[in-house]
Amino acid sequence: MKKQIDFLVKLQEKDRALDWFRWQIREGPERLQGLEKELVGLQEDVEADKRRIQDLNKTQREYETEIEDGIAHIRKSRGRLMSIKNNKEYHALLREIEETEKGNSDKEDKALGCLEDLDKLNKELEAKEKGLSAMRDRLESEKAVIAKELARIREEFSTVEKSREKLIQTIDPQLFIKYEQIKATSGGIALALVNNATCSECHLGIPPQMYNELQRQDTLKFCPNCQRIIFWKKTETSA
Repeated sequence: MKKQIDFLVKLQEKDRALDWFRWQIREGPERLQGLEKELVGLQEDVEADKRRIQDLNKTQREYETEIEDGIAHIRKSRGRLMSIKNNKEYHALLREIEETEKGNSDKEDKALGCLEDLDKLNKELEAKEKGLSAMRDRLESEKAVIAKELARIREEFSTVEKSREKLIQTIDPQLFIKYEQIKATSGGIALALVNNATCSECHLGIPPQMYNELQRQDTLKFCPNCQRIIFWKKTETSA
């Protein structure tokens, strides 16, 4: 029975290694997905800034057109002042000129505000585009690194998996079935080492009589608490 338990311990080591490889095989693409999501976010941010810049340019051009129209209107109105004889019409036209000048002044302030916002946005966009370029480079580099890692991991996985299949041939079929059943219901861990009469998985004590019998390593024992197969190593003996 000791030899069979030793085989099970080795089998569990291989199963845990295979689980680790499986996690790494999943983790690589997930890491890439995270970077790709971050890249998409940066791209969307850059595109949003570009749209804002386009809108501001359009608004700023509209203000400039309106200002030019206002200047032309003022010039035309001032030309009419000399020909107006009616005092009421004269003052009405003066008020119209003043209102147009005031409107132009407001539009000039808004156009200037657009230019200031454009300057700020263009600087921000330049920085974001640099960050986007760096993120693209990082993503390509990560893809190469992960592809290399995955190739190595899959090779190691295949080696351990083949070794596991050979090991299974040395284990009693009924014992292997029991191992698989316990593993399926115990978080993937079917065997537990007993240290100082304590199960290393559930951390609860083993009865003294069972602990003494376990050290003889001649029969299969199960933890009375977590129901895992328990085993003992000779190196545990105290001085």
